[in-house]
Amino acid sequence: KIEEWLKEGEVELEITRINMHGAPGAGKTCSQHLLLNEPPPSSTDSTPIACPAVKATRISIDGKNKWERVKEEDLLNQLASDFKEAPNETKHETTSTKINEAQMSSDRSGEPSLEDPTKNKPAEKKPTDMEVIKEISDALEKGNAKNLSKNWVYFIDSGGQPAYRELLPLFTRAAALNIITIDLTKGLDEKCKFQYRISQHMSPINTDLKYSNRDIIRSTISSEAMLNSIKIPYVAEPEKHKGIHARYLVLGTRKELVTEDELKEMDKSLISSSSSLDLKNIIQRIPEKSIIFPVNTLLPAGSEEREEACVELCTAISNCNLKMKIKLPIRLFAFEISLQREARNKKRSFLTKKEVIKIGEDLLLDESDIDDALQYLHNVTIILYYPAVLPNIIFVDPEPILDVLSRLIAITYIDQSNLHLIAKATDERIRLKECGLFKEDLLGKIGQQKIFDKDFESSHMITLLKHLHIIAEINSEGTGRDYAEIGADYFFPCALPSCDKLNDPPTEIQPLLIAWEIKNKGTITLAIPQGLFPLTIVHLLGQKDVVDFSPVGKEYYRCHDAMSLRVYKDYTIDIINRYTHIEIHFDGCKNLCPQIHELVTDAIKKSSKDINVNDDHIFAFKCSIGEHCYCIVKEDESSTRCTQCRSHCKVLQGDDDDSYRCWFNIPQLTSPGAKPSLERPPTTRPTVPPTGLLGTTDLIDVLDVLDDHEYSGVEYYDLGLRLGLHSRTLNVIKENNKGNVRSCLRECLAAWLEQRDSVMRRGGPTYNTFIKALRKMGENAVADGIERDINKNAVADAIEFH
Repeated sequence: KIEEWLKEGEVELEITRINMHGAPGAGKTCSQHLLLNEPPPSSTDSTPIACPAVKATRISIDGKNKWERVKEEDLLNQLASDFKEAPNETKHETTSTKINEAQMSSDRSGEPSLEDPTKNKPAEKKPTDMEVIKEISDALEKGNAKNLSKNWVYFIDSGGQPAYRELLPLFTRAAALNIITIDLTKGLDEKCKFQYRISQHMSPINTDLKYSNRDIIRSTISSEAMLNSIKIPYVAEPEKHKGIHARYLVLGTRKELVTEDELKEMDKSLISSSSSLDLKNIIQRIPEKSIIFPVNTLLPAGSEEREEACVELCTAISNCNLKMKIKLPIRLFAFEISLQREARNKKRSFLTKKEVIKIGEDLLLDESDIDDALQYLHNVTIILYYPAVLPNIIFVDPEPILDVLSRLIAITYIDQSNLHLIAKATDERIRLKECGLFKEDLLGKIGQQKIFDKDFESSHMITLLKHLHIIAEINSEGTGRDYAEIGADYFFPCALPSCDKLNDPPTEIQPLLIAWEIKNKGTITLAIPQGLFPLTIVHLLGQKDVVDFSPVGKEYYRCHDAMSLRVYKDYTIDIINRYTHIEIHFDGCKNLCPQIHELVTDAIKKSSKDINVNDDHIFAFKCSIGEHCYCIVKEDESSTRCTQCRSHCKVLQGDDDDSYRCWFNIPQLTSPGAKPSLERPPTTRPTVPPTGLLGTTDLIDVLDVLDDHEYSGVEYYDLGLRLGLHSRTLNVIKENNKGNVRSCLRECLAAWLEQRDSVMRRGGPTYNTFIKALRKMGENAVADGIERDINKNAVADAIEFH
């Protein structure tokens, strides 16, 4: 029967995931049309932060490899072919390829069939899977079945505006191939002028931040190289994909407007910069051995030249063996089609979890299968699913919410005369642009279509943006303006302008640099992951008792690449995004430097986790000898090594200069009777006993310390197992608190504190045991934070004792 085929059938695919990068107007969207051998678009608006994945299959005609966009009808025809070729035990009991007419008639009419015990089934509730099954059956009957292609490509296009690039890592995943699109008419080092296009109107983005083509190539390669691989369900032989590096293809557009000599010079310049640009993972043209693939994306549709360009690119990429083998259940294809159809039928971009479960059950998927399928679609196709905060909403088409977020930034770009094209907002955009502040009701004024309703309200989107740490909810105090509007304020750093002038750095305390170390052929350069800076600012503002906004004034920053924050009530730090590193300026009390160092480091670690980056950052100082040299702090935090100087600077070892050392020295008392400095920041986290058994009265303290370090609790089940609870106990907790992660975590911790099951065998309910369990789960940032609290309180207790 076809139901058995749906339940048991699977197909092995070879999938290549491709992310598109580039400056605004570089031709990313036109390039995607060329790659798919489709006509060039007549006109395009600026691409939002990210677009839903475009599925394509590789086809071979007359020995030429090309990609072809997958359409729903084609996929159904291919599924029909797979059913036709399936083993006999997974087919109909009869030889006919047509589904049992009585069954189908029953499903269409709503009346129960002889085999269906369901009575009085309403006609309007026709199961979605039956519609898909009927079309597969009809394709077989009409002879439309065609072989299911096993080579698939997923293209994900993205916007090039600076703020969009900062948000991109939150909505896309590491890809096997990154296509970096550059405009050849700009050369390699001409700074690009950013603009925003909407409805044939062009608005320049007034920013002092400028990227050249070389900058975009370098930053994309360094950022993507830092990303961790993601866990994708259904991957065959996942061990084979570990440690495989992403590849890059540099696609040069507007080839028709540059000469061959100019192109060769750009290629030569890129190759000569190999000391700062790792070339080994960049795809080269054969036999030219050049890096840039020059194309004319506006070649006429159907022309031989356009097809040849498409074939060359497809062949070059296919020859790199970037494919990932996946064994997908047949029903997942039907599941995805059914989700899209149901959303279209309801004229919504999302479905509720109840609607999704109903579709899944019709396709013989249980709850675990549905979660795996949603996770796969979330990681591969940008169907958005965030069960930790929005468990009842699945964004089948993420374009509307990404469009709202993109236009929330864009309203700070465009002229007042064109504002009506993207929003019904006036004064709100001034406040957003100058202060980075907005209120929830502004979301409903963005865009041309209504995306909110009773199932997905604007408050849900605020919850999602806070969960992703794109925005921070703040108090009205310290915002720099006196606003009396009702409702919470939200701070959105990506909407702020860039900094036009930086103040001179302090000298009493040398600026501390935080970066990732990139090694290439003996050369060391510094880089930071794309998107890290705004996330770090939001995480810092989440420490409400410690961090707040600074006053507004010329000596303070409030920009998307430079931010002044008030810490410990009386002090100000400046955090500056240098794009190769993050720079911390502080001119207050030196005794506070270690605490500020820990505070910012904690935010960096959490931000790294948000964008799935390895937390292996380094600390450094600008070298006082070499202009392009940095003094990298060694692991012992008492010595440094220089990236370029022949004799390493000893900035942490001088007895007479503590302007560097102060960042790492923990202040100590000069004598047992000395009093602690009043400038030491107050302890803001719950008191954490370093050792000893905890009891049930400590439950609120345990929850507080987890909240303090932003532990989501989603993996409470695994945490309980590692703490010594048995699965039967955790199953009862799960059943009693369905869908409420917070309650499940609370009950899990309560059982641990009550020493149930094998808790004592695992070390008992102590914070040391707790930290070890968190580390084994990969929650290193949370574990580090708790451990720091233990150490801080131990020092505080010692001071109090003296």
